[in-house]
Amino acid sequence: GYCIISVLETMKTYSTDDGLTEEALVTKLRTGSYHHLFLHTSLRHNSSGTCRWGEFGEGGLLWGECRARHYEWLDGNPMNELLSKIKELYGLENEVTFRNITVTSENRPRPIHLGTATQIGAIPTEGIPSLLKVLLPPNCTGLPVLYIRDLLLNPPAYAIASTIQEVCRLMGNVRCSIPEFTCVSSAKLVKLLELREANHIEFCKIKSVLDEILQMYKNPELLEILKLLMDPTWVATGLKIDFDKLVSECEWTSTRIGEIISLDVEIDQQISSYPNIPSEFFEDMESSWKGRVKRIHLEEAFEEVEKAAAALSLAVSQDFLPIISRIKASTAPLGGPKGEILYVLVDEICRGTETAKGTCIAGSIVETLDAIGCLGIVSTHLHGIFDLPLTTNHTVYKAMATENVDGLPKPTWKLIDGICKESLAFETAQREGIPETIIQRAEELYSSVYTKDMLSERSEAKLERFTLNTNVNGSNESSHRFHGNSKSEFYAEGKSATPMEILQKEVESAVTIVVQKKLIELYNKKNLSEFPEVKCVAIAAREQPPPSTIGSSSVYVMLRPDRKLYVGETDDLEGRIRAHRSKKGMDNASFIYFLVPGKSLACQLETLLVNQLPNQG
Repeated sequence: GYCIISVLETMKTYSTDDGLTEEALVTKLRTGSYHHLFLHTSLRHNSSGTCRWGEFGEGGLLWGECRARHYEWLDGNPMNELLSKIKELYGLENEVTFRNITVTSENRPRPIHLGTATQIGAIPTEGIPSLLKVLLPPNCTGLPVLYIRDLLLNPPAYAIASTIQEVCRLMGNVRCSIPEFTCVSSAKLVKLLELREANHIEFCKIKSVLDEILQMYKNPELLEILKLLMDPTWVATGLKIDFDKLVSECEWTSTRIGEIISLDVEIDQQISSYPNIPSEFFEDMESSWKGRVKRIHLEEAFEEVEKAAAALSLAVSQDFLPIISRIKASTAPLGGPKGEILYVLVDEICRGTETAKGTCIAGSIVETLDAIGCLGIVSTHLHGIFDLPLTTNHTVYKAMATENVDGLPKPTWKLIDGICKESLAFETAQREGIPETIIQRAEELYSSVYTKDMLSERSEAKLERFTLNTNVNGSNESSHRFHGNSKSEFYAEGKSATPMEILQKEVESAVTIVVQKKLIELYNKKNLSEFPEVKCVAIAAREQPPPSTIGSSSVYVMLRPDRKLYVGETDDLEGRIRAHRSKKGMDNASFIYFLVPGKSLACQLETLLVNQLPNQG
């Protein structure tokens, strides 16, 4: 038979397939991807000693396939000559060694016939649809498709095929969320690493692969699948590795990458921002390098950039903006040919009218003066102006400084930066000789109205924080029975939970309570022990639902990054999650879902949760 030697220069590996028929060899040539083709001179002479190619001579399959390609002839020992040519082509030193990753062909089925491969579309042929496109999900593209096609064209040994089938069977019965299974070309990564051209994106992909392996290792449902995948992986890559060594190396490498690469937008790496400089300027200057490597490794560079940004802002505000403001004020501040307002002093603006509307008029005047670049000073006791959503670029807030004298605050008549909402009204009245009884009564009235409002606001805020950081409990005993995840269980691992993790547990608890109660009513079950519990499954960021959800009706809750909830129902949970995460800012959204028997019930429970979750806090 024929023998084909495949060399992968980037990985420094080679493999051989021997005992091939001419048809199998042509199939490999048509489905393989290679840059150079070399033919050994033994092809020129068959067993009869003639110069014809192959079994059918000139015009045969192999002759026709090679004739349409660029190739070179090799003589002598095929392996040595081929590796020598590769080193010459890629400028490699003679000392460079290539590793043999050949998988023995013993007990392997024969490769698929060329005609069969063409008829099922495994080899792209005009007018013939691909069987893989029909069998595989539409979102299955790239490396997974190539792997499945290779299994069809070159079936593995029976033991490996049985292992792959067992993996598929186990995966179909999984009930927990599963990794996204990041697919990366190993040859491309190796090349980038060798040339030191791998950027943070490649390192993030590597870490994703490692973390997904570790996720499977730590999950009892997925651990057996991970172990079974070792042999098919060895056959596909030629790399045989001990399972424990794989796990330990993944842990070490993932940790090492995490110590260097910035995986999320960190607070200390945000783009610089100053009110007097367009944000686009800093975006252009800093977005190409910030958020790539952790700041601890580039502290000096970060400090230099921050100092430069602050110096630029200071120069703009002190030197450039005053010039622009004067030019604006002296040209056409009110739309006329020449401005008349250069400097404005307003004391107690809009004090002679209703407080609320006067405050808004004052705010509008400040916005107008700010927009036309007018210089000036505006004083006011209308403290509500500080709560208005004013659009200003150059307005700064100043306050009168005070000092404590004999236990009483007194003004220093000096301006300081900041907002002041205290006018020292009672102290001023006392100093001006207003009777003490009047001042005391005024303080009582103030406390009875305004202090109560402030306390109410504080209580509501405190209650809101309390609601967000405590579990939701049902109102009856039956509800408590299904509250399976208490806070004590959640913190059992001994590490503090993030606000999103706390929210997830609260939502999961509330969903379980509401849905279980409704199902009991619908099925009219009196004995709770006979009724199946609602089992909520969490899908964290960069995870996807298990295959067991395919074709099943489910109700889900999306936990958005802004802590808002979205409730929905679907028969295609994976597709719906993918659609949600494709929207801007939602790529790291997490989900909670549970399966239900039928779309009708799913719609009922969706409506129920939309209405009931707000009542659960």
